[in-house]
Amino acid sequence: MLWIIIGVAVVFGLGSALINGRREKSSFDVANDQERVLQEEERVKANSWFGGGL
Repeated sequence: MLWIIIGVAVVFGLGSALINGRREKSSFDVANDQERVLQEEERVKANSWFGGGL
């Protein structure tokens, strides 16, 4: 009986993880997006510095 309860809990846990994985971005993807934004800001700053403020 205990094994059945554990099995049901595992199945619901996996199902929930799969549903949430399709709906939301992972924290790794969010971190990559933030890193891209920071790199773009740094590129713009460097371009304006070396390009004479254009």
